[in-house]
Amino acid sequence: MYLKKFNLTIIISVILCSKCFSQSNNKIGLKQAIDSAMKNYPALKSKQFEVESANANVRDAKHQSLPSLKVSDQLDAGTANGLGGSYFPMGIIPSTSGGISAENNTNTFSGNIGVAYMEHELYNFGLNGARIASAKSLAGSSKADYDATSYSLQFQIAQLYFELLKYRLLTNTQQKNIERYNVLYNYIKAYTGSGIKAGVDSSVANAEVSKAKIQYLQTLEIYDKLKSQFLFYTGMKNINFEIDTSIYHLPDAKINQLKATVSVDSISSSNPVLAYYNSKWEYALSQEKLIKKSYLPKLYLIGSAWMRGSSITPANVYGDLSSGLNYSRYNYMAGLAFTYNLVDIVHQKDKADTYYFHAEAVHEEMQQQKSLLENQLQQADIAIQAALNKEKEIPIQLRAAQNAFLQKSAQYNAGLANIAELTDASYLLYRAETDAVETQSDLLNTFLQKAVTNNTLNTFLSNF
Repeated sequence: MYLKKFNLTIIISVILCSKCFSQSNNKIGLKQAIDSAMKNYPALKSKQFEVESANANVRDAKHQSLPSLKVSDQLDAGTANGLGGSYFPMGIIPSTSGGISAENNTNTFSGNIGVAYMEHELYNFGLNGARIASAKSLAGSSKADYDATSYSLQFQIAQLYFELLKYRLLTNTQQKNIERYNVLYNYIKAYTGSGIKAGVDSSVANAEVSKAKIQYLQTLEIYDKLKSQFLFYTGMKNINFEIDTSIYHLPDAKINQLKATVSVDSISSSNPVLAYYNSKWEYALSQEKLIKKSYLPKLYLIGSAWMRGSSITPANVYGDLSSGLNYSRYNYMAGLAFTYNLVDIVHQKDKADTYYFHAEAVHEEMQQQKSLLENQLQQADIAIQAALNKEKEIPIQLRAAQNAFLQKSAQYNAGLANIAELTDASYLLYRAETDAVETQSDLLNTFLQKAVTNNTLNTFLSNF
């Protein structure tokens, strides 16, 4: 009888006392994890460089209206034989100036020419403004892409953190389950050794210990994989970190506070994901406008000044080559030029149609994303209510499972219950403990899902 009481005292203390895992001093909080990811995640860094590139493109677009000013100076030596008639220069045929001789002259002359040429689009019917607006729209789209990626990354880190929290607590629960079965096995082994219980009871208890260890190892494997994924996102190097499990124990007041934080039931256009699709649409519209403007006529202000020297005298005498190195003639010219390619009307329509339909496609993507967010918001509300309902039942389930296990332990000691009933009661307690962990984790995740959908993510995360 003393043995029964002694063993029953041990099993009660194991069941009702929760053993705390030894925690490393290197605890990582959720805010620290998010800050590290924002600093180190390569994809986010890439988006930041794209933003800088788009900003540089805006500056380039503003500078497109600057005039073109080209200067050139060349020294030449060769022959000077010309003929009457016109031809298209084709950009590669050198020009020859001077009188027409009766036959080819093989004498060599020297000459030089210095020229400055300026060209400025005096008026282009709004092309400069459209070009700058398009560049700014691209910069806005790049920034929205960065914001959406940053927003999504914060959500992923929080989701991953809550998963790590869940599996950390599950390993604690399963280790406690192993200890519970070890205690059962030890005192059942004492019973069977003394002949009080059948030998098979010891074998069953030993099998339950092994099964509990396998469950623990499987959960530990998932936990370690999640830690590896966590290190990838955050860029942290220390693999021996621990999750701050204190955020798991949420009092009712904290749960109500979190529920109020995410209570918004509408989709805001400022949601970074939706804002990104809207920026893509605006950029597509700006491209359509830019195409239309680029095919309009252009009015140029042009001017040039040049100086020439030649070793050929006005009497067509080939002088000393060094005499051609001095400038002897000076000219300037200025003018207005109006250009318009009439065939561009066709190209303008084709190109404009291309960007118009692209803009419409992006707009439909934006509408689809908005509908998706609205649907996710409805589902999050359903999930939150279900998690809150389960949260209310967990204490009842846990107390009932503890009482059932204590009763079956006492009945087994008294010979009123068999080993199968005792292991069933033990599994019932283990299931209640794991349900408690999973329900709390589900509640956090449902709050998180609604927060990311209705754009209250930053406020929600500030609670941790």
